[in-house]
Amino acid sequence: MKFGKLVQAGTLAACAAGIILFAGMQLVSTRAHADDESESDDQLAAIGLKIAPSFINIGEKDRKLVGLGSFIVNGQADCNGCHGSDPAHEYAVPGNPYFLAPLNSPAQYNQATYLAGGQNFGPVGPGIVQDVNSPLYGGPGLGPNIISRNLTPDNTGNPEGGNDLATFIKIMRTGHDLDTLHLNCGKNVTDNCYLPPVNGSVLQVMPWPLYSHMTDHQLTAIWTYLSTVPCNAHNDTLGNTYPWLKNTCP
Repeated sequence: MKFGKLVQAGTLAACAAGIILFAGMQLVSTRAHADDESESDDQLAAIGLKIAPSFINIGEKDRKLVGLGSFIVNGQADCNGCHGSDPAHEYAVPGNPYFLAPLNSPAQYNQATYLAGGQNFGPVGPGIVQDVNSPLYGGPGLGPNIISRNLTPDNTGNPEGGNDLATFIKIMRTGHDLDTLHLNCGKNVTDNCYLPPVNGSVLQVMPWPLYSHMTDHQLTAIWTYLSTVPCNAHNDTLGNTYPWLKNTCP
């Protein structure tokens, strides 16, 4: 009996030790996983700061957040590919990676066009644009041309011409178009509008359905990075063609 009790006690002790060891391993694993994620964010932020254009102004903003935003904007999403004026002016010269040496390196974004919008993607479906001389006219029976927006900050310091963080996240999550440049055609809307099946009340072309899956932290990083970009007032030919690109700079 005593031997049996000893064996039983030993077995229970071994089980308890095993449980404690397993719990400890899980805790270490969880901490290691968290550390890995933290290191990954640090690494992405470091890359983002390295590839960010020299003309951004970080000031007192969180460098890690700015770096992560830069990595997403410049290293993953290629925001400037759509929100620049056109591919031919995306990079400065010298510094255009599509050119032959010595004009191709190091790559340098063109500050005059960087994230300032104005690229014309044409119409995306049926609709109405009554003025055939309008810059939004894309053809008979078609809706208005889709023009990429100016993402640079205004005199408030907020990007996209003054959108605060909550508004920015809402736009990225829902695609809701605050500029109302192309509404749904209806009884009270008979110009610069789209007909079904296109939903003119949401941003077209812009891949917000994909970006909507980003975390709040990632979207905050993008917004923070965009707030470091110099304001582009668009007091130029492009701004005269598309007046909604104009911006009030400090």
